[in-house]
Amino acid sequence: MRVTVGAVQLDSAHGDVAANLAAIEELAAAAARDGARVVVTPEMALTGYLWPGDEAVRGYAEPVDGPSVRRLATGLCRTTGVYLLLGMPELDPHHGTLHNSCVLIGPDGPVGSYRKAQPFVADPRWAVDGHLPPPLWDTPAGRIAPLICADVDHPESVRYAALRGAQWLALLTAWVDEPAPSATWRLRAWENGLPVVAADRAGTESIDGGEVRFSGGTCVLDHTGAVLAALDDGPGHVTATLDLPAAAEARRARLAARRPAEYRPLALSTTWPRETADGPESVTVAVLSGDELPAPPPGVELAVLPAFHLTGGNPAPERSDEALRTLTGWCAVHGCDAVTALAVPGPDGRPRYAVTLLTPDGEAARHEATHLGPHAAWAVPGEAASRPIARPWGRLGLLAGEELVAFEPSRALAVLGADVLAAPAAALDWPHPAPFAGTRVPLEPAALRRPDPWFAHPARLRAGDSHVWIALAGTGRVPGGVFAPDHVAVPREEALTSEIGWTVRRCQVRGARGTGAVCAAKPQLARRRTDLFGREMLHGPGD
Repeated sequence: MRVTVGAVQLDSAHGDVAANLAAIEELAAAAARDGARVVVTPEMALTGYLWPGDEAVRGYAEPVDGPSVRRLATGLCRTTGVYLLLGMPELDPHHGTLHNSCVLIGPDGPVGSYRKAQPFVADPRWAVDGHLPPPLWDTPAGRIAPLICADVDHPESVRYAALRGAQWLALLTAWVDEPAPSATWRLRAWENGLPVVAADRAGTESIDGGEVRFSGGTCVLDHTGAVLAALDDGPGHVTATLDLPAAAEARRARLAARRPAEYRPLALSTTWPRETADGPESVTVAVLSGDELPAPPPGVELAVLPAFHLTGGNPAPERSDEALRTLTGWCAVHGCDAVTALAVPGPDGRPRYAVTLLTPDGEAARHEATHLGPHAAWAVPGEAASRPIARPWGRLGLLAGEELVAFEPSRALAVLGADVLAAPAAALDWPHPAPFAGTRVPLEPAALRRPDPWFAHPARLRAGDSHVWIALAGTGRVPGGVFAPDHVAVPREEALTSEIGWTVRRCQVRGARGTGAVCAAKPQLARRRTDLFGREMLHGPGD
């Protein structure tokens, strides 16, 4: 089944419900004329997004079946046959609470509603967090799940929707601080095989004497994260056709590769914040590119090599002992730790894909990869999840680069307290990183507007999602490097491999401010809704 869907981009008039309704009707009707069966509007499209407190927005809030919803149902939806997702402040008539909500409206009225569960900076001033996970709605354009803005910052919410049978994701947002179509949106689509229809705000709003600029970039993304249609700046609409069978096939493959028994840390809610550890606040990490094994730059404490670097770039279990001896001697000469990945003989005679930490004293830890990509089809999956290893500067996690495709392995290590993840890889076949062509939206700082050839890089997002440093060493077209715990802030505190040899970065893992503070406190982990999604991460599709 191929379905046509749409999204509108609004410069909502703050507090002018009549003007916003008229704009929604005009743009959504245009999308319907272009074939859209379901149209998504931005977060808080009805009123504008930024409100200083309950009293300021309460007079504009409506119940789910209030006058604005009834007008859109009997007018726009009944006339065009389109279903509309409306972002609005919702008044709960029974409790008097206010919520940042969306309502699915059909020709016969409201079909269902959803309350934003993951608040952003301004939401707690007036909105009560939603207490339910996103619903599934059957529509003329397939089964959809809604999320609102910061919900999508947390990978668990999109995974939940995919596991429960959503065919595409409707994202109502007022995105800021990052150009759009956001790398987060694109990689959520890819990692779940789930198309995303994102409706964003244009223009600005003011609060506390400051101006906030919205990112624009309203778009339709397919199940690979490719942009089918997008706007840049200003009001307008987009439509595109989704290939739901192709998305379903990709989604089945993604979900079948999960190993829920390893994801128990994702159900924990008491890990963060943690006490600040003693010891060094930083570690110098180097990532290697090329065929040689040169001496590391002075001061390097952790060196990460590509997978099979010491066996000619190929799995060679019979050469693993020799390679480990070679790397142990190298560590002793240069006084540092090193991580690489090798094919090693398993106890049953079949090879394992082993990520190994070597020190000057020999092998200190080993993780046998459990999530195997196409470059490791020769291997038998390991039997245990990776766990952090204590080092003098903090905690180190070991993953194969292919294990960054799914978000769960890196997220679980971060929940358990990892500061740095070392990820040796072979020739990764990711369709990402995808480039960003730049934007006319006058975002600040100006670096946000410029083209970025590695915009949607999975390692960058994994590092930022869970506030860890990721050192990815691989071969092929996907650049490795050292990726920072904050993937939005610019200039980026990362180092991408660009030439043969070592790429080096000093990584702050603790401190009072900057990336060290982010790495130590892991605020996104502290904000996880484990009450809604923790146990769901331990399930397979349809459980």
